[in-house]
Amino acid sequence: MYEKVKGMKRLLLSISIFCLLAGGEETQAQSKNNKEIVLVNADASVDKFHTMSDLKSKNKGELIAIYKDRFKVITYLLPYTALSNKPGVTLSVLGVPENSENKSLIEKEAKATEQLNQAFSVTLDNFIAYADSDNIIWSILLYEEMIRKLLLGKDN
Repeated sequence: MYEKVKGMKRLLLSISIFCLLAGGEETQAQSKNNKEIVLVNADASVDKFHTMSDLKSKNKGELIAIYKDRFKVITYLLPYTALSNKPGVTLSVLGVPENSENKSLIEKEAKATEQLNQAFSVTLDNFIAYADSDNIIWSILLYEEMIRKLLLGKDN
């Protein structure tokens, strides 16, 4: 009899754990579905802006990595400049309806932007090594100036 009770306790404990885990997954799925729609990718930021002397001290591989990163940031910021220049801003903050059509449009755009950035990265890996380091530096400084202006907004 004791063995049956012990077996039942294990069974009930296993079922309870399973229900908790399954319920937790359902809650996570619901919270993902209820998640606000982000308009400007949260990765559209720059930790550090460079100076000419800072860039001149870097090798070409480092310059190419910075160049590619700055291009990516611009592709995230530029399309929605008229709406917002804040990375991570959501549609609801802007007063844009968060309906299924808008969600679908944002998801398609995000996928297309990611594909653009991947294609750009592959192309640069093949060709930018032929560029003069001074031209890469000039381009990085240009991109960073654009990013500053995009992040600061029209009043700054």
